[in-house]
Amino acid sequence: MTTIESYVEARSGMIEREAKPRDRGVNYVRAPKVLGQYFTDYLTCYGALTDIIKIGTNQLTFVPEAEIKKVIAQSHDHDVRIAIGNPIMDQALSAGTQAAKEVIDYAASLRVDVMEISLIARSIDDEDLARLLDYVNGKGMKPIVECGLSFAHEPVVDGRTFAKRKKAQAKHALDNGAWKVLVEAEGVFENVKAGEERWDFVDDFAANLPVRDLMFEADDQDVMSYYLNAYGPKVNVFVDHTQVMQIEAARRGYGPCTLTWSKAAVFHND
Repeated sequence: MTTIESYVEARSGMIEREAKPRDRGVNYVRAPKVLGQYFTDYLTCYGALTDIIKIGTNQLTFVPEAEIKKVIAQSHDHDVRIAIGNPIMDQALSAGTQAAKEVIDYAASLRVDVMEISLIARSIDDEDLARLLDYVNGKGMKPIVECGLSFAHEPVVDGRTFAKRKKAQAKHALDNGAWKVLVEAEGVFENVKAGEERWDFVDDFAANLPVRDLMFEADDQDVMSYYLNAYGPKVNVFVDHTQVMQIEAARRGYGPCTLTWSKAAVFHND
């Protein structure tokens, strides 16, 4: 091994990764709350492991626009796409069509790449969702539609989950221009008691949809491990920025725990 070729590069060669921009095996990452030099350091160290990074609403609200533009430019320099979404998009939708268009137009002017739209934080008709997706696509951004077991800020109650409706919404979104459907963690394994996780919902929800069109929120190493075991190392996952090394290690067969150790496998055409 030469001094240039690091140990990590040598061992990660076991599992091949498709080059960015990727459509599967996507690491969708929640941005650090602190931008500036901290964000620059994150990109320097982990930009190669990050496909999309999501900027929060508070950052868009309180950080000067000039700094937000720097964040976006730096991300693009590292082949990392930028996403925004709730709650700024939720608030805009509640304010009406014009407000929603203004937020989408502003995001496009900042060179945002991905727009997240929540179907658990806001209730919207299928036809209106189709028009919204068309508008986002028309601005050159990729829409991610967020679905889940529970509605926002509501407990999960058996018999009132509307699971069939949510599957139908996901299919409708994909048929009408959604790039990915993001399965929210709330009510599935987040804010639920140990042993009461709803993997049955995830399994049923994803059964008849292409895995490459889905994305799963996974902020726990065991949860991300179960997703990789069930759907393979090219599953799309939404994680916190502190966990991007764990998910990348799992994709390459090196963790993050014994559930996935050495289990990842791929087979590519020459």
